[in-house]
Amino acid sequence: MSESELRVGYQGEPGAFGEQAAAARGGRPVGFETFEKLLAALRTHEIDEAVLPVDNAVVGPITEALEPLAHAVEGDLLLSAVGLTSVPVRLALAARPGTPLAEVKRAFSHPAALRQCVKKLAELGIAPQLAYDTSGAALLVARDATTDGAICSRRAAELAGLEVLVDDLSDLEQNGTRFIHVRPADHARATVSFAYLRGKVANAQARLDVLTDATVLPLTPTAESPLRLWVLGADAARLQAVAPVRDITVISLGAPAANTSHVAPKTAPGPAVASLPHATARRAPTQIAIGPFKIGAGARAMIAGPCSVESADQVLRIARHVASCGATALRGGIFKPRTNPYSFQGHGLAALEWLAAAGRDVGLPIVTEVMAVDQVEGVAALSDVLQIGARNMQNFDLLRAVGRAGRPVLLKRGAGATTDEWLGAAEYVMASGEERVILCERGIRTFETSTRNTLDLGGMLAVRHLTHLPLMVDPSHAAGRADLVEGLARAAWAAGADGLIVEVHDDPARALSDAEQALVPARFAELARALSLSPNQRLSLSELRAWVDAIDHELASLVHRRLSVARAIGAAKRKSGRAVLDPKREAAVRATYRDALGEHTALAEMLVDLLIEAARAQQSIEEEKEPERPVGSSPRPMPASRVKR
Repeated sequence: MSESELRVGYQGEPGAFGEQAAAARGGRPVGFETFEKLLAALRTHEIDEAVLPVDNAVVGPITEALEPLAHAVEGDLLLSAVGLTSVPVRLALAARPGTPLAEVKRAFSHPAALRQCVKKLAELGIAPQLAYDTSGAALLVARDATTDGAICSRRAAELAGLEVLVDDLSDLEQNGTRFIHVRPADHARATVSFAYLRGKVANAQARLDVLTDATVLPLTPTAESPLRLWVLGADAARLQAVAPVRDITVISLGAPAANTSHVAPKTAPGPAVASLPHATARRAPTQIAIGPFKIGAGARAMIAGPCSVESADQVLRIARHVASCGATALRGGIFKPRTNPYSFQGHGLAALEWLAAAGRDVGLPIVTEVMAVDQVEGVAALSDVLQIGARNMQNFDLLRAVGRAGRPVLLKRGAGATTDEWLGAAEYVMASGEERVILCERGIRTFETSTRNTLDLGGMLAVRHLTHLPLMVDPSHAAGRADLVEGLARAAWAAGADGLIVEVHDDPARALSDAEQALVPARFAELARALSLSPNQRLSLSELRAWVDAIDHELASLVHRRLSVARAIGAAKRKSGRAVLDPKREAAVRATYRDALGEHTALAEMLVDLLIEAARAQQSIEEEKEPERPVGSSPRPMPASRVKR
């Protein structure tokens, strides 16, 4: 399903702030009268995703949304938190055209919105009145021939034909609301840590240090559960581990598999393609893990090594180099399917011993191709992953055989295969018993002759929406030329491939197969640096310094970009007269750095302090450039001493 076809539900009418949140990540917003009806629609798959407000800068937790969400997950609704969107909130006071502000004595809005402008309403002498939604309040006022007002977004006022009397009634100048995006757990992988906690001891959460840097959103206690709260941003794994010790039940939307066991299992909807129930099942993305090799569900992999295993020494040399550059698995061909029957065909099972020994030496799992049914058992005894080459993608007897071998399978797309045929081949393997299938795009045959094949990244992205299986790309066979491999690899990585499989040879001129497309070790190291792989101590000091230099260059570029954006933000704030200081934004930035650097909290604080100093210096320079203001004009904002938003 494309993003534009995604149905994203929100509570309210068109023009509501929830509609902005629903549209923020693409898809088609669908409004519902209540949060209960919104969640019911998610349960019945009337919508694919729902957005709910969780907290607001003025009033904190939005309990009107959090309470129904808590009741839903306490029942049998399994959800995954897939995103978090911040929506700036400007609560306009609107009335029917021609209504003087002085005549507005009542203002209708959603309870959460009314709590955000208590002081301003009191100053204006306007009584708050409840409505089910901000945009609904605008429609209500538009229908009635009264002088009542509505508190809503400017867009909602315009849609209802109302006139805005006050631009913003918020009690806080920089008001905003955060919305959580949730989907059925069997449809999506969680990307945000969001959990519901309940317990029999009211202050039990005070003893959970895992909540120190998280956002805690308390709910109304009950006799059965004096402790009831939502937690945003906590370490999901630690929370699951330590909360039961405090007699706290956790229902996590950030780690669907760890939901509390009392929740009844839910029947999953049908597959994306009815005839392919295994390969296109609607479920969380599959992750395949073998030692340091992890691929899928957010984990990315690099498989590298020679096209052919030519000797024990050759494969060991290359294994040590690719492992030192951050490769997570070692590849090497022992049987070589060649177009010319007189070309080198591989050293067979003897080469498998050499490959396995090299893998053990560097601590990497090995990947190699099987070409015939009678090879499967022998190869599976030593190889960690069985590869099906492009020529054998529709060798159905071989697909069934590897499906019964008990090893993960890397399935390359045939040069003339459609994406449906590719998924169909995966179905053969999975129907035979092996669920751990990696799909590999390696280029298709077209009329183009400048490359060996044409890398079909569009096909890979099309398959992404149909399958839960990990997707790899083989830029070496797609290019057929070493000078194009790095560019195609970067393109595939940027497009979201879960991994790459790249051919590397330390003497391509003497390679026994596919010499033209193999990267030499130095070029592979450059690619690994570009993709931010992690090297180890096997590299020479000069090579490690080159790695650090590349990282430093990237850091400097990022800092320059950040300062440029901060300068634009400062100019926008000066132009609008808004305060430059934003302690809340600074706290959020510090939390971001602490999360990214883990236990290195002191370093995180130091980095943010440096950014603050840079922003302060930059602000001073910009102010010195401003022309002298005439006497009596409004003063300039003070120099920034906080990180700008």
